[in-house]
Amino acid sequence: MTKIKFMGIIREITREKELDLEFEGSLEEIINLLDEKYENFKKTIADDNGRIKDYIKILINGESPDSEDFYTYTLKNSDEVVIFQTIAGG
Repeated sequence: MTKIKFMGIIREITREKELDLEFEGSLEEIINLLDEKYENFKKTIADDNGRIKDYIKILINGESPDSEDFYTYTLKNSDEVVIFQTIAGG
């Protein structure tokens, strides 16, 4: 089971703390799946070119995938994905 955890503003969009899915595929496929399930999901986390916004972080099993392999990163059914917005202050 792939576990997806939503934090911060992402949790406000999904209205869920986490989601368990039977899923194996690319990170891009799971983002598209989440966009179908939750209104404005992709618009919130990605820019107009489809790249993940700088202040959005997606961790897979506690690590961030390399930016060049980000969308093609293959998730296994036992992975944990955490999606959140970083916080910056001045």
